[in-house]
Amino acid sequence: MLKSSLHAWLLAPALVAGCGGDDDQAIVDGAPAPDAGSDGAPVDCHPESDDSRNGTSSEPTGAVFAGQRVAVCGNIDVDAPSGDLVDRDLYQVTVAPGAPVVVRLSAPLGGNVDRLELSVRDASGPRAIARLRAGNAVTALLLPQGEYTLGVEARDDRAVSSFPYRVEMYADTPAMRCPPMTGGTIYTEVDESAAGHRANDVIEVTQQPPILSARPTDDTSDAPDATGQAVTAGNRFAIAGSSAGVTSAGDEYRDRDTFSLYTGATTNQLDVRVVWSGGIADLDVLVFEAGKPTEPMGTPAAALIGEEVVVTAVEPQSEYWLWVGGSRRSTSLPVTYTVHVCGREIAAAPGAR
Repeated sequence: MLKSSLHAWLLAPALVAGCGGDDDQAIVDGAPAPDAGSDGAPVDCHPESDDSRNGTSSEPTGAVFAGQRVAVCGNIDVDAPSGDLVDRDLYQVTVAPGAPVVVRLSAPLGGNVDRLELSVRDASGPRAIARLRAGNAVTALLLPQGEYTLGVEARDDRAVSSFPYRVEMYADTPAMRCPPMTGGTIYTEVDESAAGHRANDVIEVTQQPPILSARPTDDTSDAPDATGQAVTAGNRFAIAGSSAGVTSAGDEYRDRDTFSLYTGATTNQLDVRVVWSGGIADLDVLVFEAGKPTEPMGTPAAALIGEEVVVTAVEPQSEYWLWVGGSRRSTSLPVTYTVHVCGREIAAAPGAR
């Protein structure tokens, strides 16, 4: 069990108003974010055509992603649920050549079911899984050339109404996602040296490529650093910390640091970048809903040097945990790092047909 001094997330709307936000740190990255103004743009959409069979085998779309936006439009149907599985739709797409991409599920009525997930899979299994929050689910990742399955899965043992959705794949520019800015660091990690650099560990993470597995630590005194910050849409803040050179406690990481924050009234996406320098080190950054340490939100983008980026949909006015871990592959810890957090408001794309 986790022992945390954080307030229940149901109180977040009231707390956000008192957190102060970060309106003096508007995003001025010098260029629009990769998906700014593009969601909802007209684009041809492959219409779902075989709902009776595309839950077990991928429906061919004929779509080849080569830098242009591709889209699939479908429907979650509740006519033949199986247990809590309402509907699962799978679509085949080709990526050629390999590229960094964003895959986004837009379903404004997706809150009608308990759980709606977007997945990206290859022949070896899932490469990314993202859950719908505030009408969107999103993942940003590097896809080598090859065949992929885009999946949409709804679970709810009491679902009664069908609804449309849209899945889009488009080019990403990872360097433009919440890039580092000088100055403006809002929060510095509390000195945890007296606790052996274990005070804010909170979550153990095991890599089961390409998906991560997470669980709370056994130490019930672990608690996130409470930043008290609200990330408003169009604004940003930063966290400064240190990843210590301690031994692994049994998972894939040495030091693990966890920080709590809140989302603003209209923030439905977080772009998060951790940057470090010095020595041979490999840090990962993850986002969790507060109090849910077994389900990381989003998948870190691969193939970045000295940086790690994760993009996830979030609920407005809610509490989240940022987690930074120093991989046990690191041979030169400690290192200092900065986590840059950017709030976004992304409009839902057209629901489909």
